[in-house]
Amino acid sequence: MSPPSLEGLQDSPYAAELRRPNPASRFAAAMEADYRQSFLRDNRTLVRLSCTLAVLLIGLRGLEVLIGIGAGQPSPPAFLCALGDSVILVWLAWGRGYERFYLSWAPVLILLRSCLVATELVRVAAHGQLDMLMLLPLLLIGPFFFMGLRYRTALLIVCLTGASMLAAAAAYHLPPPVAFHAGAFAGISIATLAVAAQQIEKRCRRAFLESHLVAELAQHDVLTWTKNRRVFDEYLPRLWRQAAEDGRSLAILLLDVDHFKPYNDRYGHQAGDIALRKVAHAIQACVRRPLDLVARYGGEEFTAILYDTDASRTASAAERMRKAVEELAIEHRGSRAGAMLTISIGAAVIAPDPRRSPGGAVQLADEALYRAKSKGRNRLEIVDDSEYRLLVTGVFSKDLADTLKRGSGRH
Repeated sequence: MSPPSLEGLQDSPYAAELRRPNPASRFAAAMEADYRQSFLRDNRTLVRLSCTLAVLLIGLRGLEVLIGIGAGQPSPPAFLCALGDSVILVWLAWGRGYERFYLSWAPVLILLRSCLVATELVRVAAHGQLDMLMLLPLLLIGPFFFMGLRYRTALLIVCLTGASMLAAAAAYHLPPPVAFHAGAFAGISIATLAVAAQQIEKRCRRAFLESHLVAELAQHDVLTWTKNRRVFDEYLPRLWRQAAEDGRSLAILLLDVDHFKPYNDRYGHQAGDIALRKVAHAIQACVRRPLDLVARYGGEEFTAILYDTDASRTASAAERMRKAVEELAIEHRGSRAGAMLTISIGAAVIAPDPRRSPGGAVQLADEALYRAKSKGRNRLEIVDDSEYRLLVTGVFSKDLADTLKRGSGRH
């Protein structure tokens, strides 16, 4: 599958990272934390297997010496420390706090264990059991590919492991030819593994960015980069239930660009697309709270959900949106509402309860928008909670229609 197009995705942090000529070795703090969590989840099975095998190998080494079939007695403190480190790593890998605690403790534990094991392998090799040096590559490969570590952390660990091996070779008088060959092999291995791990890291980071960008594209209107209608339709019932449980009110706003078809006819569809993007950004800039939402409802129509608000605060927020669009000063000679591009807004402020439906609130906002248009456009009309009782789902009762027609407009 080809990577998603980055055209017009200026507001996506994932697209911004993908546009960089050289992939970042580290993202911004929030994205980096998300990447690490994703990477740990994807590699948990491998980490568990590696940690478990390490315990088994160290345990088998101890058993081998205990029953007298292994050469070279391990240092009891080093052996117990390496075994203890491995047991803790298994607990971290299999425990519930894996994603929370593993990366905080694993680098220190793996570094300590690798240096201890490298030193012990060289010490045993210096006493004649040269085949133990064959285990050294495991200490170099593991941190890069099997332990779920960051690339730079793994590189530091394997370099310090190699340094420990060389120091042990000098301390235990490993024969110079053996020390030279082991050191040369370790150096070449570290360099090769580092290059391979770096390339894998880049691919993993790019795959992370592309997968999240695809998820964003599924939730956003690509033209305006607001949320799309599907997200609005799924989000409103959830927020409706939450507001009912919390005893909070919701405001549903429908916003329509005034006389947009004449704008497209006069200035062209490309200019219309640019205008819609500017309008969307102006509206979005007025909606910043975590639970609030702006979405493209269809065509030149947008919608907004405001959580925990009343009629007064809704009117203030909607008026900011109307003014923000008006202040864009986009020329519109075909509009009967003014010389510039403007929007009309209909809002419904509702206290959700089990007897009411989010669809009814949208219907109220739609009728308020109709009233704003019928009164000259470039204005705000609000239907409050008291008028909800007059609503008949799917249609408006005559009493409600008469109420809306008599109702005074708010600017």
